[in-house]
Amino acid sequence: MSPITKSGMCAVLAFSILLLAAGCSDPKNDIFNIDTGKHKIAWLPGEHSLAVTIGTTSVGAPIYSTDNCIECHGTNLSGGISGVSCTSCHMGGPTAVHPLEWDPIYLSHGPSASANGTSPCSNQYCHGTTLTGVANSGPSCNKNIGIGGCHDIPYTSASVICGACHRIPPDGTKFPNLAGKHGKHATSNTTSCNICHNGASSYVGDHHNNVINFSFLPAYTPKTGGSSSYNAATNRCSNISCHGGQQTPSWYTGSIDVNTQCTSCHTYGTSQWNSFGSGEHDKHVNDKGFACTECHDTSKLAPVHFNDLDTAAMNQAYLTINDALNYTGGQCTLTCHGEYHDVYTW
Repeated sequence: MSPITKSGMCAVLAFSILLLAAGCSDPKNDIFNIDTGKHKIAWLPGEHSLAVTIGTTSVGAPIYSTDNCIECHGTNLSGGISGVSCTSCHMGGPTAVHPLEWDPIYLSHGPSASANGTSPCSNQYCHGTTLTGVANSGPSCNKNIGIGGCHDIPYTSASVICGACHRIPPDGTKFPNLAGKHGKHATSNTTSCNICHNGASSYVGDHHNNVINFSFLPAYTPKTGGSSSYNAATNRCSNISCHGGQQTPSWYTGSIDVNTQCTSCHTYGTSQWNSFGSGEHDKHVNDKGFACTECHDTSKLAPVHFNDLDTAAMNQAYLTINDALNYTGGQCTLTCHGEYHDVYTW
């Protein structure tokens, strides 16, 4: 046999390096330890989800591929030569941890746990053996212990933390984190969840039943009395003082332009707190046909007009009057009544 030349040795070495490089580029080598025949030590709970994530959708949702798993776990991922089914952990299928009918999770997991127990949840890779949460995996079920936490253990509906299931205020497109008009209402200095979902009364955090519970604070009862209410069929509120006792637009699709649609809340001649029947409104609005913006400056609405809505007087309206009217002590000094120094008393 002829000796290997120097150039031949270089060729063999280069080929070996190529083989090594090919092996290193194999995705399976990134997730599987050939020496031990097992996944890497840090495989669970966090790294395995990264290994099957191949991208994201246009809205940021992950896109999964299990192509690298089927060689060991079988074409249907039910075990294969590994003998380990992916659905032993992924109850909703290889790419869905929870059962598919748990959509959204918060609606179904409570009744399911009550009926079937929590043994599928209480393992070291999901919610922890004592349901106190696992880093990079399931949160704690117990709000007082562990990572995250949603409610007391044993479960009581009154112990549910609102922010565990949806943002405060809700800002999404899926129940229970439906935005609706929360963003508009939460900008008020006086608005809190309890105004509409009075935790001290009938609201006890049972949103898992897919029914949004309402119990309005008594301070927002209109002058005419009666109960404030929410119609789930039309998504409208009724008989609330801050809307002048009038029915509101749809919580999800309606809107009010507060710069031009004043009468959506303020009506003339009613007995509501915010009726504009006071002073000379009748003469100016009904007789003369003046728009509200003839006297009121809409740029002043945000700082003052929507504060203190839980007070009967609602006496902040005068703070929105145009500076040019020189309104002081119930009187205006203005030019539309003849000489500049004429005084008009309300």
